[in-house]
Amino acid sequence: MACDHSAWYSGATRYMREAAQLRLVLVCDACGAERAQLGRVYYRLQPRCLVVHVAELIGRGLGLSEELIARIRLGAMVCIAARDQLSLEILNKKGPLTRQEWSEVRRQPELAAALLSSVTLDDIREWILCYRERPDGRGYPRGLTGKQIPLEARILAVADAYAAMVSDRPHRAPRDHEDACLELVRCAGTQFDTAVVQAFVTASLRPNSQLLNMAA
Repeated sequence: MACDHSAWYSGATRYMREAAQLRLVLVCDACGAERAQLGRVYYRLQPRCLVVHVAELIGRGLGLSEELIARIRLGAMVCIAARDQLSLEILNKKGPLTRQEWSEVRRQPELAAALLSSVTLDDIREWILCYRERPDGRGYPRGLTGKQIPLEARILAVADAYAAMVSDRPHRAPRDHEDACLELVRCAGTQFDTAVVQAFVTASLRPNSQLLNMAA
């Protein structure tokens, strides 16, 4: 039976990447159909916020404790903070990076970890130092492999990579959610931890993940 839309309505948002806008709409609580558009506001997806959301999503998908998820969220916020310390020439460069520029980029985990000084954050500092490591040993700065890399760092690696792929970059167009997930799956076991990738892909498809709206 078709919905007569006589139930209560709720506010919702729809992200329009091409226009960098959020549509503010009313939806029917009974069926979820849009019933009216209330307006539009300028909005551009912030990779920093997306990394935190994805890291939390993975943590919940892996059944981690709320306390540990909170610390992973903090790590996610810090692990990309060092990006602001890179020069604008590197951040905005459309062509390939030089050897010297890559050397600066590879210092990002070290720069981010240095932002945490309290001994109570030693565990998070270690995760950040390791989030560019790879299961196949081809990461940096230590060339760790497999389970030598803390689980939390493996979570941050997937969250950071996904946010980077679906975000605008000077040298390429953003990927959509499905394409980014396919790339994560393709690189599972080499660049990314297989269990972490699977947890993310599964969790992202749940109705309450909100990820499709954020990255669509």
